[in-house]
Amino acid sequence: MARLAKKKGKAGDAVNYITRSQALKKLQLSLADFRRLCILKGVYPRDPKKKVKGKDKTYYALKDILFIMHEPVLDKLREMRAHKNKTVKAKSKKDNFKVELLEKHKPFYLLDRLVKERFPTFVDAVRDMDDALSMATLFANLPSTETIESKRTLNCRRLVQEFLNFVVISKSLRKVFLSIKGCYFQANLQGQDVTWLVPYEFVQDLPGDVDYRVMMTFLEFYETQLHFINYKMYSGSGFKYPPKIDEIAHAANAGISAFRVEKKANASSIADGAAAQPSLDEVEEQDPAQRKTMAGKVKALKKKIKNIERDAPADPAPGADGLEKDLDAEMGGSDDEEEEAAGAEAGVFGGLKIFLSREVPRQLLEIMAGAFGAQVGWEGTGSPFSEADQAITHQIVDRNTQRHLFLSREYVQPQWLADSVNAALLMPVAPYGPGCVPPPHISPFVNDDEEGYVPDQKKFIMDLQEASRSHAGAFNDQLPAGGKGAADSDGEEDEVDDDDEGDRSGKMGELEDKFQQELAEERGGSAGDTSMSAGDVKMGSGSKKRSKAEVEEERARMMMPKKDRRLYDKIKFAQGRKTDRVSGLQTKADAAKKKSTKSA
Repeated sequence: MARLAKKKGKAGDAVNYITRSQALKKLQLSLADFRRLCILKGVYPRDPKKKVKGKDKTYYALKDILFIMHEPVLDKLREMRAHKNKTVKAKSKKDNFKVELLEKHKPFYLLDRLVKERFPTFVDAVRDMDDALSMATLFANLPSTETIESKRTLNCRRLVQEFLNFVVISKSLRKVFLSIKGCYFQANLQGQDVTWLVPYEFVQDLPGDVDYRVMMTFLEFYETQLHFINYKMYSGSGFKYPPKIDEIAHAANAGISAFRVEKKANASSIADGAAAQPSLDEVEEQDPAQRKTMAGKVKALKKKIKNIERDAPADPAPGADGLEKDLDAEMGGSDDEEEEAAGAEAGVFGGLKIFLSREVPRQLLEIMAGAFGAQVGWEGTGSPFSEADQAITHQIVDRNTQRHLFLSREYVQPQWLADSVNAALLMPVAPYGPGCVPPPHISPFVNDDEEGYVPDQKKFIMDLQEASRSHAGAFNDQLPAGGKGAADSDGEEDEVDDDDEGDRSGKMGELEDKFQQELAEERGGSAGDTSMSAGDVKMGSGSKKRSKAEVEEERARMMMPKKDRRLYDKIKFAQGRKTDRVSGLQTKADAAKKKSTKSA
């Protein structure tokens, strides 16, 4: 039987996609309200393969438009449009009583349900809060205009300061980078890396070619999201939310120091509220105190597993060796080494008393120093200590000359704080002294292995970190056997590791001898009567292998299908461009070294 021909416009992209004008007609909305509703619902334009209505049209998926049609906020937008028309009509008739009555009964909508709809779990909301935090931080520093109301900027400032205060008290900050745009921060919350940008405090000039209505719609959703996240983080840690504000300190522009965080009255009974023992899948949703208790129990269980495996026969039960790995996977990789590394990072400035001079960006540096264990003071009202305090260890300055020098403290530039945070150790203060050109500020967000280039300053920092670890290891070796922790089993694990190292080195030696013997046989002699040294043999074999590899690579390329060959050529082109970029960076570094040497 002959197949029936499909009618044009009855299937495919013509049915699955709809233009923006058709969507406006279907929803009976204005363009501004349609944009607002799409932003709040997370609906964005699509790009179909075949644009039936024309290539100059904006297309949306039909299922997204049908999804919007049943949104309760849509009815609220229609009520708001009708209310606006009534208000304009009453003002035109100069009916002041009706205008006041309409203002009292002005319709509004809440976005709590939309936030829960787009982020089913708390971890999802934290994972997607980078843009929300950056946008709120931007508007917190903008002046009030006809479009940007003062209450919105004040609300953004409060939400951002509450979040920064929690980052400081929870010691969650991990990376800092001072760039031309502002200061990049990265914190680790709920196992997720949250990165946001804080602009410097300058007088902002608002450009006129920006659609602030669209940005305000995004901000409207982000404010609700940040409010949920702040509440969850504070209450989950046993603190009252919102935190109280010291009015005197707030009036003195004390920033996050004006917050007075209080514990909940039933904070001790939070962990005892659940009678049943939580499962490993529920640990992620618990507060930090419960998670820490569960991690301790899992750690004790792992120790028991080690003791059982040590006393067990040589042939253990199948699957027993993977039990410990499964526990680590369930707990999110909470190993002792990771916990110690996180504790070391959080205490970089532990025991230090840092004073911030008036010319430095106080709020940014207060977050850096406070989140890593330092006591912070500044010049002005609200400071916990004055500049004349003899217990101050470091003073952050940005001027070449000082009014008064205290010999009991170090004077450093603001970059010293950021570099010490990224290196997880106290950097030497001499290169950061007043009037000195500080070392290059290395970005912690760049992966040197992927880039293929390691700057000299990064090598210097790596040497400092290695020296710090070796010094800490030597200090631990001097401790008595009982002081190294109950997890060590009288050095048995260390002996096993040494035996493994010996086995590895022996196998590597055997493989190297076998390789040299095969190479000598190829050259027509034995391994004993060859006259070439080991270094010459390796060099010759390397060059021979390299040429053979190139030939094999070209053969494999010619045997590829045309599509795969194009992809392969693109990859090789990208690798060559990366090599050129690395060589260019190295050339610039060598030129800078020569220039500094000549000037010296």
